[in-house]
Amino acid sequence: MRIALISPYSIGPLRGNITTVNRISRFLRKSGADVLVLPADALSAADMEMRLISFAPQLIHGFHAHYCGRLAHRLAERLDLPFIITITGSDLHDPLLRDHSDTARAIEAAQSVVCFGLSEAAKLSGHFPNAADRITVISQGVEILPVTATDSFGLKDDAFVLLLPAAIRPVKQIEFPLQALAPLVTRFPAIRLVIAGGIIDQDYAATIRSILCDARYAVWLGEIPHERIGSLYTRADVVLNCSHSESMSNTLLEAMALGRPVLASDIPGNRTLVRHEDTGLLYQDKDSFSKNIVRLMESAELRADLGRRAGKFMHDSFSPQKEVAEHIRLYHSLIAKDHNKSNL
Repeated sequence: MRIALISPYSIGPLRGNITTVNRISRFLRKSGADVLVLPADALSAADMEMRLISFAPQLIHGFHAHYCGRLAHRLAERLDLPFIITITGSDLHDPLLRDHSDTARAIEAAQSVVCFGLSEAAKLSGHFPNAADRITVISQGVEILPVTATDSFGLKDDAFVLLLPAAIRPVKQIEFPLQALAPLVTRFPAIRLVIAGGIIDQDYAATIRSILCDARYAVWLGEIPHERIGSLYTRADVVLNCSHSESMSNTLLEAMALGRPVLASDIPGNRTLVRHEDTGLLYQDKDSFSKNIVRLMESAELRADLGRRAGKFMHDSFSPQKEVAEHIRLYHSLIAKDHNKSNL
């Protein structure tokens, strides 16, 4: 089997699309497939077409309906190949991207559209009813990240670390924990909010820098290499996700796989992973966020129980081997259907 993956990003700050494409391509190769990854931020459409002609794939798989859907559609048409699209987040949740004509045309033309969860599939079919019978739900997988016990990241041993791993852009709502934690710091001086992520939106980064000037309880570490992020997760007492929209957060997957307790915004994408009071905690507003922070600070037993259940949930339900096996089944069915069509 020869599969071409079109990734929206390959360079710059680490984000979910990069993690997802890297993981799927690696496990596809482990399964015996030949894989060509074409990064849209590094190659022109003409370069991609030349590489595709040489590679001779049987199917093209684009990640992100807006940024890669049009490319995947055009290249598939030129080479007479089936193509699929994976919905990765902003292509569904950002109205400017979702409602763009390029996004709509790509979704309407794709042989299949992959969503990470049922809530995403329902939202997609609501906006694109003609795609409802072509939606496939495939949960993301997660790998256990390496951990180095000696990596302290400059944090004091007695600090209660709340880790927010997020690239700096508005959807991540980094200002929320900065503002919500301020009233708690007097009562709990051990609180340390640690933000880890590279800059995607420069204007938003300037706003966050300004807030940080008055938030001595917080530190922004910048981009942490992926090979070190596992150590940062394990140093954290609690891992946060404060996004106002997500499809399926790779950072939550990674933190939970390492048995970390998580506190996340109560949104559909997060509810796929975080079952309140079971695999983590969810908050709705500043008040519930603060109350849950206090609960977590005051109970090591609660943190341990949530982390244990989160780790088991990840192990049982989010295997990268299962993720790739389901992709391979989808690829086989579409390649076979395309072959039969060609023989008519």
